[in-house]
Amino acid sequence: MDFAGLEQAAGRSLLYYSRLPGDMTFEYDGLIYSSREMAASMKLFISIIRNHEGRERTALLREKFLFFESRNAGGKAFFTGYYEPVLEGSPAPTEKLSEPVYKTPGDLIEVDLGRFSEKWRNERIVGRLQGRRLVPYYSLDEIVYGRILQGRAEPIAYVNGIELFFLQIQGSGLIRLPDGSLKRINYAQKNGRPYRAIGAVLKDRIPPGKMSMQSIKAYLYANPDKVREILSHNQSYVFFRETEDGPLGNINVPLTPNRSVAMDTRAVPRGGLAYIETKLPVFDGDSIAGWRPVRRFALVQDTGGAIRGHGRVDLFLGHGGEAERIAGHLKQTGRVFLIVARKEFLDMKSP
Repeated sequence: MDFAGLEQAAGRSLLYYSRLPGDMTFEYDGLIYSSREMAASMKLFISIIRNHEGRERTALLREKFLFFESRNAGGKAFFTGYYEPVLEGSPAPTEKLSEPVYKTPGDLIEVDLGRFSEKWRNERIVGRLQGRRLVPYYSLDEIVYGRILQGRAEPIAYVNGIELFFLQIQGSGLIRLPDGSLKRINYAQKNGRPYRAIGAVLKDRIPPGKMSMQSIKAYLYANPDKVREILSHNQSYVFFRETEDGPLGNINVPLTPNRSVAMDTRAVPRGGLAYIETKLPVFDGDSIAGWRPVRRFALVQDTGGAIRGHGRVDLFLGHGGEAERIAGHLKQTGRVFLIVARKEFLDMKSP
């Protein structure tokens, strides 16, 4: 196995736990761990990885850690990939760069339903006030094509509309301005509408074996009269914020390429260790020549609108052309295990 970047990624989860109240809890199939225990578990893992090798390392991990397989309804895990795109942008709208990248509007309200009833624990809704009533927030169609937020939400920059749609799926990115400077932007909030993959609309227009992010983009650019119909199939919309570091996951630490994964953090403990097994594409020019097996430790440091339930994993692949190419084609089954130390091996005395 390859351990490059693993200790750095684990250290970032440790930073996350250090920011939490000591009594905050995380659950593994009925077993409850405090944030201090999660930190102690991560420190034990780092120590074993750093100080032991081969069979000795494997034996220690098996002895001192619990492994929980996260499986979907089919008994497996399903993997996709995401990356940090670089978009051409402008501080003011132009003919080609006309779509605003909005900051979170001031009238958007997020409600933590768990504060009202335990049965809604970890459930949140997003809306806006209409008189004294909370109603759903504006849809993608209303925001993009109805221009409902024009003059009401602050744009960070202006970009191409198709590229913005895919940026929202990735959740973070870089905007290159005409003077060559870069703005790093990260997910801030969403409109609360459910995410729906637009590939479902295109299944009769793009052959199943050719379906990828790249082929969907090519279709949209070739058929501008169909763009609204296709993009509006997904009424979810993402708002952004500018950041210095990044890209940042939902635990507000920088993601590590090939080590950070997005999972459903309503079901999976944030920041926790995982072990993944899947396959990544190998390319010959623009075509897939085969698939290579990948087995590695990872950290649950992000989530996403399309990441729902157990056994659903989105692997962060970094930025650049190769990361984009792999992410655009990665749709593979595999296995994922959630890992936490057995409590009897935790050292709760160390700071």
